[in-house]
Amino acid sequence: MIFSLLSSLCWSLFDIARKELAQQVSPKFLSLAMSISVLPLFFFLWGIQGFHLPSTSYYIPATISGVLAAIGSVCFMLAISKGKLAIVLSITACTPFISAVFSLLFLDELLSKFEWLGIVLVVFATMLLAGTSINTREKSSSYALLTAFAWGICIVFDKQALTYGSSSFHGMFLTSTIIAVLSISLRVDSQWRVLLKNFKWWLIAVMMFFGAVFLQFAALEYLNPGVVEAIKRGIGIVLAVIIGRVYYQETLSSKQVMGVCLVLVATYLFM
Repeated sequence: MIFSLLSSLCWSLFDIARKELAQQVSPKFLSLAMSISVLPLFFFLWGIQGFHLPSTSYYIPATISGVLAAIGSVCFMLAISKGKLAIVLSITACTPFISAVFSLLFLDELLSKFEWLGIVLVVFATMLLAGTSINTREKSSSYALLTAFAWGICIVFDKQALTYGSSSFHGMFLTSTIIAVLSISLRVDSQWRVLLKNFKWWLIAVMMFFGAVFLQFAALEYLNPGVVEAIKRGIGIVLAVIIGRVYYQETLSSKQVMGVCLVLVATYLFM
């Protein structure tokens, strides 16, 4: 549980840094740059652990996970470029439910009634915190739905792959796959000089991204993928709302306050 909570914190801090950088750098290049920047950290960690290679059973689920993660990233960027972020967040809130269902299909992991209740509460609370309802007529909705399925299934194959290989190698393999897919599918103009001018936020983003992914892998060793995804989405968006209120002076609606309370209740059910 502690790994999952720390991972959620890192994801939230990463979102702040990414939000600052996105004002100067295009989202497409930023996604690619983050993967490229974090790759040496995973390679260094893999070296410290002895450069051990995983078994042959690792590569199929790891490749599926990497491709799905990349597809999710591309679809997410397309979704936020074509529609409202609130609607995209409302749809991608379904990822914990998708992860829970597919972990049952591929990992034979059963959730308790309290865990299912917690997931439902997180999904509902995230939609409240997003501040809007799902509108299927929005152009972004189909891309957001693809994002939810890609990310929801991706974490299930992450857990399967991690039974055959180390988290450091998996992080390196996963980011390499994402870099390859993003490089092929997107035409990205280089903006490294702009990133260097915002070195502080770039460094924070890279370290938080690395910490979030590594801690999420650690959490998967002990928790169901659906639970990990629910905690990540729930706590992550709650922290984003709190940080937005404190750092950006954003106002909180009554729905958002209710959403925060529901996430806290759901997190307690997972303990």
